[in-house]
Amino acid sequence: MRREFRAGALLGSAVLLAGCAAMPDGGTPPRQTTSANDAQQVVVVAEPPKAEASPDQLLSGFLDDLVSDDSDYQTAKLFLSPNAAKSWNPEQSATVLQDLNVVPVPGKSNNTTRMVLEVSGTQVATLDARHAFTPSSGQFKEDFTFTKAKGSKDWTIDKLPDGLVLKKEDFQRIYESVDVYFPIAGQSATTNSPLVADPVYVRSHIDPLTDAANILFGGSSAWLAPAVQPGFPNGTALSASQPTVQVGSDGTASVRLNAKAAQQLQKNSAACYRMAAQLFFTLAQVPTQQAKQAGQTITGLNLYAGDASSPSCVATKDNSYSPVQSVTNEATMYFVDASGHLSSLDAGTARHLPVQGQPVSRLLAPVTAGAIGGFAVAPDVSGWVAVLSHDQKSLYVSSLTSTSAPTHAVLTDSYGFGSLSWDSLGTLWTVSNDPSGQGLGAVEAADGGDTVVPVTVQGLKGRVTEAKVAADGARIVLTVIDNGTTSVQVGRIQRSTGAGSPELTVAGLHSIVPDSSTLTSVKSLSWNDGDSIIVLGQQATTGQAPSVWDIDGSSGVMAGPQAPSYAEGMGSISALQQDPSALGTGLKAPYLGDASGAANSAERGKVYRWEKGGWEVLTTNGSTSGPMPSYPG
Repeated sequence: MRREFRAGALLGSAVLLAGCAAMPDGGTPPRQTTSANDAQQVVVVAEPPKAEASPDQLLSGFLDDLVSDDSDYQTAKLFLSPNAAKSWNPEQSATVLQDLNVVPVPGKSNNTTRMVLEVSGTQVATLDARHAFTPSSGQFKEDFTFTKAKGSKDWTIDKLPDGLVLKKEDFQRIYESVDVYFPIAGQSATTNSPLVADPVYVRSHIDPLTDAANILFGGSSAWLAPAVQPGFPNGTALSASQPTVQVGSDGTASVRLNAKAAQQLQKNSAACYRMAAQLFFTLAQVPTQQAKQAGQTITGLNLYAGDASSPSCVATKDNSYSPVQSVTNEATMYFVDASGHLSSLDAGTARHLPVQGQPVSRLLAPVTAGAIGGFAVAPDVSGWVAVLSHDQKSLYVSSLTSTSAPTHAVLTDSYGFGSLSWDSLGTLWTVSNDPSGQGLGAVEAADGGDTVVPVTVQGLKGRVTEAKVAADGARIVLTVIDNGTTSVQVGRIQRSTGAGSPELTVAGLHSIVPDSSTLTSVKSLSWNDGDSIIVLGQQATTGQAPSVWDIDGSSGVMAGPQAPSYAEGMGSISALQQDPSALGTGLKAPYLGDASGAANSAERGKVYRWEKGGWEVLTTNGSTSGPMPSYPG
């Protein structure tokens, strides 16, 4: 029988409520925490097997213990024979089932010393050994063999599949999504390029900080691996003297690494600081109950070489490896004003609406280009800006502080450009409206350059109509149309140099929307954060509306971030890729949108932000042909 306790605070005493009140007398005690914001937390205590229990009762108890708060599965292993307990590897994988059924297999049983029960169900997802999520389908079927030793009245599980088997609702209850961070491939530790998010799932009640750190040391997912580097030497682990992540009362995390990594920490300061940054941004966004209880987040990290008394290096959110290298004010947004030029305003703190935008440089394109037909501001501190001519056929690159207008277009397209997007590495990604091509292109446009870079999109079926690159430059999300069917796909970016010239490959494409019929068209999309996308699109059942999707495909199983509700006539949407150490603190900058598709022409120049559960007018100073409000990126 599974026992669920609710731990709460009452005059400083712990109150346990359960069907039968009992404390566990074996295994690792579950963490029991309290919080003013979350006064009660379910704690699931593992139960050992009952004497003379039948095989079906044992199997039920064993599967229950797999989703308990027993950190090392020691109680679950009591259900196994000695040989099975030694060989069973619960960390190999996790299989998530929509339904779970158990039936006996008569042909393999004799009912006295051997019985076989088949566990089956509709498979919806799997986690691999490093807890990376993969949507899956089809039927799961595995045998569990029970044996009874001679002279014994008790059955034990003698053969079983490796890994965990759990129902969807249990997976949703005990796991939470966490991003682990890696440096982009080909960059040295001194280049300070932004770190790349790799989503995984950790057990929320069983030391998720240590779990996330260990996953980080093991390297990235197979999907992301060609686009990143580990950052940590092979064999890196937590020191035996401190095998868990410790967090002080001031929010500083303490991590001690083993001898395998200690030498690297001591001899290469740049590598040390980058490793500290990887750990800080990974741990700072782990939503732990412990952090909620203390009312704090991780604000810094000390990285130690073994038992050293002083840290080899430290990290805080203010470092150059930040996954989001944004401009000075993270909530600065840009839009095309009524005169057809670029304006900016602070979308996060502006009050007394509507507000007047502040004009930026009027020298972003030659006067002959006319009003801006599209733009993108670089997400780093460079201030580079790409703009399209009014007819969207000429592309110019300038900067927010330019003292002269560019004299020539870095790129032209007789069909026009559909979208522009910068990464933090100085690459400008473009989409051509040419119906005969793949659509996606790139220009090394930073520092005024105009080198067109060949782009290969592996496995592309159809044509790209919109693209948004992540600030880290390692991942890109695409709107793809193939024979009238619209899909939103994410791919990794692999950079190489062929014959001395840069080349870009987008590989590993996969749809982030589980059902291709969910979205019938896409109006606009944006990176929502490090591992999810917000899409403004026409949906089969609800009409046009924003929706948020996780890039690993887990949206169909795990509830994702809540999307803002529909606004009449909205033509674009934009979200800010935020510093992961600020996630969960309520500092998320608001979503932006416009009403460029409104039937009433007087509404089309308005810029909206999502604030307190509704859309409100931020400014009315936008171009009636489309103000295109967006954050840098």
